[in-house]
Amino acid sequence: MGLLKNAETRLYNLLRLYRWRAVNKLLDTNSQTLLDIGCEGMFFHDKLKDRYKVTVSDYCPKNSAIKKEDIQNLSFEDKSFDIILCQQVLEHVPDPPKAILELKRVAKKQLIISVPYEPFFTFFRLLIWEKEHLWAITPKILKFYLGEPAYEHKIFLKTYYLAVWRFD
Repeated sequence: MGLLKNAETRLYNLLRLYRWRAVNKLLDTNSQTLLDIGCEGMFFHDKLKDRYKVTVSDYCPKNSAIKKEDIQNLSFEDKSFDIILCQQVLEHVPDPPKAILELKRVAKKQLIISVPYEPFFTFFRLLIWEKEHLWAITPKILKFYLGEPAYEHKIFLKTYYLAVWRFD
């Protein structure tokens, strides 16, 4: 593994751990079911499986434990999960508004979303646009579709926006 790739992997793992610490404090402890959409490596699943019945899903599952789902057209019933985690996903999908409304539809109590916080995210990355990012999802867009969050915060040098919406 090259030096640059190794540094990138270490930074990604550091960011994921930082996000975990922020999200863990926000989770509804009275809930039972949780959907982690866009879970990729099951990092959060491994930390949550003893507290919740966790369903993990991704558009391109990396193993058989991950359910294949399109966030823009979820197969789940309305209000299927007490908690929905959607971290660093919306900027990758072709139709973010449709995805946001789908997340709201399947969330019963709590919807937790994190997205890169623009423009600071791009400045932090030295003005290099993340090639997989199709959109810049701003807090204003999320609030337009979901209303005001119960909690919002800019984390990790203000490069990520983290918010929680409650529906109970």
